Amino acid sequence: MAKDVLELVEGYVGEDPLQWGKLSSQVTSRHLELLLLREILVELRKLNQTKGASAGTS
Repeated sequence: MAKDVLELVEGYVGEDPLQWGKLSSQVTSRHLELLLLREILVELRKLNQTKGASAGTS
C-alpha cells in the first residue's frame, strides 16, 4: 500500500537538520520548499473536505 504524501514528507521536515540535510546541497531551500508544499497540501485537503461536506448537504 502506498504511503500518504504527508507521511513521506514528515521524515524530511522535522526540526533536526540531520533528517532533512540529506535532501540536497541546498538544504535550507529544500526544507523551506517542503514546509510550504506540506502546508499547501494540508490546506487543499481541508478545502476539499469542506467542499465535499457542503455538496453532500445540498
